[in-house]
Amino acid sequence: MFYKQFLEIIDILNPEFVENFDYWLATLPTNNQKNITASVVSARLEVSYSQAEIILKYAEKQKILEKYYQVKCPDCDYNLESLSKNEIAEVLINSVYCDYCEEDKHISMDDIYIAYKVIQKPDVSEEKIAEAIEKRLNRGGGTESNFSKADSLSNKKEFLYESFYNPDESAYENFGNLRSKLDLDYGENRTAKGTVLEQLILKIFNQIKYVSGTNDVKTKTNQFDCTLLCRITTSYPSVFNYLEPYFIVECKNEPKKKPNNTYTNKLESILDTNDAKLGIVFGRKDATKTCFSISHDHYLLNKRSEKQQIIITCCDKDLDYLIDKRVNLLCYLEYKIFQITANASSVTYEMFMKS
Repeated sequence: MFYKQFLEIIDILNPEFVENFDYWLATLPTNNQKNITASVVSARLEVSYSQAEIILKYAEKQKILEKYYQVKCPDCDYNLESLSKNEIAEVLINSVYCDYCEEDKHISMDDIYIAYKVIQKPDVSEEKIAEAIEKRLNRGGGTESNFSKADSLSNKKEFLYESFYNPDESAYENFGNLRSKLDLDYGENRTAKGTVLEQLILKIFNQIKYVSGTNDVKTKTNQFDCTLLCRITTSYPSVFNYLEPYFIVECKNEPKKKPNNTYTNKLESILDTNDAKLGIVFGRKDATKTCFSISHDHYLLNKRSEKQQIIITCCDKDLDYLIDKRVNLLCYLEYKIFQITANASSVTYEMFMKS
């Protein structure tokens, strides 16, 4: 083995495949040690795409490879930028200039590809590498042919969600501090008691990039606890298509009282009279079963209309997932929406977690 790390998996994966990958990677010319994709590994080593993904992820974990994201021009296929995960959101929102086409380009998930580059040298001498290169049969190969649509982010929605929601340690500490204030004794000051939950919810949702919220929106007929503008949409099904152009959260900081149909009925009337597609009732205890039934019936009523409408309910248990377990908020919203659309209130988030 040129990389000793692969000895650990040679009895787990197909030994011939592991040896071939180790040989191929170690003897790559310097100018071919980037833009490595699952597609090119699959084609060069004649293995399935999933096997190629597995060994690339393993090599990344062992710090042999480093993952990055390559932006390509949607028209001329020119390599525009190499990104880290935290830079993806900005590129999807703002246009990128293509030097070849000499114009700004709107980038979608179809135009962003997962790629790897070599960051660790093999555990052999230069003489051994030179000898291996001499024996290599399949030489060359431009980087432009390394990418296929299978490598694009449009096939990996979880990367989209991670790119737009990734709170740092200070954010989670802030969430925890605010949650600890929910049960303080506010006496007769009901406004202060309710405000602390609103502040927590705004802090959490404001961590979504290009989503911003306030609790100061008033209309002629209603005052919204939390209103959040969403500047993101996708051309394929994703939770963002429910969040844009804005969504509304009603907060009820009542530790011993379940939200009832009053709250879901209020959100129904609000969604019927504006452009919001998603309404959220955020209480402390699980909402009543009637709330779920009303939400599902309202979804069915609007299922075929131009604007779908979803009302979901959340409680302290959901805060545990978002704060303690650090579940991605966008993934979690997708799960909560599924509960309503599938009429499956008993399903748990764990059922959808990959083993």
